[in-house]
Parts: sequence; structure tokens; C-alpha cells
Amino acid sequence: MSATNLSIRALLLVFALVHSAIAQTVLEDDGVSVSEGEFAYIVSRWPDQMQRAAANDIGDRFELINKVIILRKISAVADTLAPGPELWALSEKLLVVKRDVIMDDFVANLKIPDMSALSVERYDTQKRKYAFVPEKRLSSQILFICVQPCARKQTVKEAQEVLDELRAGADFAELVQTHSGDPTSRAKRGEVDSWITYGDQRVPPTYSEELFNIASIGEYSELVGTDFGIHILRYDAVEEEHFLSYDEAKEQIIADLETEYRKLSILEFIAQFNVTDDLFIDGDAMEKVFAPYKSADN
Repeated sequence: MSATNLSIRALLLVFALVHSAIAQTVLEDDGVSVSEGEFAYIVSRWPDQMQRAAANDIGDRFELINKVIILRKISAVADTLAPGPELWALSEKLLVVKRDVIMDDFVANLKIPDMSALSVERYDTQKRKYAFVPEKRLSSQILFICVQPCARKQTVKEAQEVLDELRAGADFAELVQTHSGDPTSRAKRGEVDSWITYGDQRVPPTYSEELFNIASIGEYSELVGTDFGIHILRYDAVEEEHFLSYDEAKEQIIADLETEYRKLSILEFIAQFNVTDDLFIDGDAMEKVFAPYKSADN
């Protein structure tokens, strides 16, 4: 072992003995110090290579400790500088971080009461919001692709001829293969593999409107125009509108109640920090600060 390493080991040993009585303090030099918890956090943020080097080699450890102390000492010098925009900006960021730490701690430790009884009341009073399931329909289509610009009139004429054939009894699956320009639904004999509600955002408005205008299962829509072209829709199946039971809706209701409770609790917590009647405002200083931003007619 080199003399340098021996001296470093001795220095660290003396350092540990001298400061063992100082609760939580593991580093201290020239007016700056680092607590055990803070140092553990700092080490946890180091890359794996640095962590292993400091854990297994005293010399590497001392170099990294030196970097920690250097940062503290430079920061202490910054605290002695005259206030200015750069330090004010830094201070503002620190205030935001402190606020977030306090708010996160408040939310993490907030005790939310049992919402079961209130959820039953919410189910009864807002049943349509939480339990109503609208009617859903399945459909099949023949799509005559006509993306603008295209011969729209000719496409409409062709589609109308096919619709007339269907209403006269022609086989839908055969006409899908002959005329549909949609490879996805064509591969499934025209079936659209999705339940659709009225006003469904996943399909063009005219698609759901015309699908819900069809009176009976197995019947066809009038021609439906969309940005993709001209559609013929067949009404295939329906799931009638209904209400979920309380047990089916309970999870969502309780989740909403807990969210509401959390938001109200946060507002109440923040309210305790509102300005008090003892607030001092230097009116002249305020006018001076806001003068550059006033409208010309004020």
C-alpha cells in the first residue's frame, strides 16, 4: 500500500472519529456540511461506475467527496453575491421545487375516507352519468373509394346501382368482393369489426347517423358520403341501451369521489397560505414595477 493511500486512509479515519458525535453529519469542511441522508441521496444519483469506484477504492471515494464539497463551497460563495436576475431566477426555481415537494408530501399522506356509502348515493342521483350504456350497432359496408378529386357523380351512380341490386336480393358478400375498395372489411366479407354508437368519434358523422337510421337488422342504408368515398351500410346486430348495475359502476364512481376529495383537500391546504390581513404592499413600488406594462389609455 502506498504512503499516499495510507495518508488518505488516516485522514478519513480521523475525519470519521472527530465527527462521529455530530448527528447526521458525515461531511464538514470550512463552514459547509453534508448530512448522512443527503450524502446517501447524492451517491444514489451517481452513475453505476462512480458508485462502484467510490465503494471499492478509498482514493476514488476521496476524489468524489472532494467534488461534493467543492460544489457546496461554490454554492456558499454564490450566497454572498449581490442579488440580481440570475440569482432571482434560481431562487424562483428553488421556490417552485420546494412547493412541489410540500404538495407531493401532502398528497402522499392524505387519508381518503371510505367512499362506499357516498358512492351508492352518487349512483342513485347520477345514474345516467355513471351507468348508462348507449345503444351499439354492428355494421358491414361496401366502400366505393372516391377521395377528392374524383368522379364523384360516377361513383354515386355505380354505388346506387349496387344498392338497388342488394335491395333486390343480390348476395352482399359477393358484391363486397366485386366492388369494395376497403381491403380490411373486404377480407371479412364487408364486416366492420367494431361496435359503433351514435356520434361515435371513430367514424365519420354521416356513417353513424345513417347506420342508426336503418330501421331493422339486415337492411341497408341510403348512400353515405364521407371523405373516403361512398358507403353502403348493412345493419348487422344491436346491443340495446341499458344501465350498469351499481357493482359494475362502483369502481368508477369511487375513483371520481376520491379525485374530488383530493382536489378539495388540496385547495383547502393551499388556502392556509393565502395572504393575511397583515399583508404590507408598497403601493409606490407596485406602480413603478407595473408602469411599463400599462395601457396607453390608462
